[in-house]
Amino acid sequence: MYGDVYAAVAKLLREGRRGALITIVETLGSTPRKAGAKMLVTDRGELIGTVGGGCVEADLVAFAKEVMSHGHPQLHEIDLTAKSKDENDMLCGGKMRAFIEPIVADEKLVIFGGGHISRALHELAARLDFRIIVTDDRVQFANPERFPLAAEIIAEPFERQFEKIAIDASTYIVIATRGHAYDELCMEQSLRTPARYIAMVGSRTKVALFKKSLREKGFSDEQLARVVCPAGLDIGAETPEEIAVSIIAQLISVRRRGSLNAGCFEKAPEANRPSTSSTT
Repeated sequence: MYGDVYAAVAKLLREGRRGALITIVETLGSTPRKAGAKMLVTDRGELIGTVGGGCVEADLVAFAKEVMSHGHPQLHEIDLTAKSKDENDMLCGGKMRAFIEPIVADEKLVIFGGGHISRALHELAARLDFRIIVTDDRVQFANPERFPLAAEIIAEPFERQFEKIAIDASTYIVIATRGHAYDELCMEQSLRTPARYIAMVGSRTKVALFKKSLREKGFSDEQLARVVCPAGLDIGAETPEEIAVSIIAQLISVRRRGSLNAGCFEKAPEANRPSTSSTT
């Protein structure tokens, strides 16, 4: 009966996208739909199925968008016993309770480069249930002993690494390689993916040079604006561990708010800001 809804949920997960599933779990009195009715709200605003139409559905869609944003399930009661037609366009006289659950694909964190920042970052990210993939072109910096919490470790030339990683809309990328050429290569390849978050450890001057080069290769300013650099919130971080904390905070912002505006941190002037170049 709800095959279309379940098929749409499966498709979202395959594509690494997000959504929220609304299920009517209880009704009292006269209601437009009964317990078991389902509707999926996708991250693109698509609606699959129905839970009643009208303002009932509109209210539940608004709640679903909140659930999609913060990732926590909610239980809501909709009262259809309006005292006048001005209060509600569906005077059914009953009540409905709806359970809204987030639909989120497994989130991957891909860290390009096996230096000190990457090591600290992978330890923190593991506590947040990211599936961690670490890469480097040197086996001594990409191995299970150095990254014991990584689900996958790739020790290959950077030119071949993207062939081995499935990057979708639930993938977060942090670029922290040992050289400018590798950083630019990873930045270029990352921009060709649907990754949810792309960040580079380094200075604004560094990324400005890369963006100039990539514009010459045909990338638009809108595409290049996807790259966050320096990676992480501006908290005055200096050590690899502090920088990892600032990046993790930014990942949480994207995960929970769908944006990078997590907190009231003012950007420090470039001249006064410590460099976040990757270290090995």
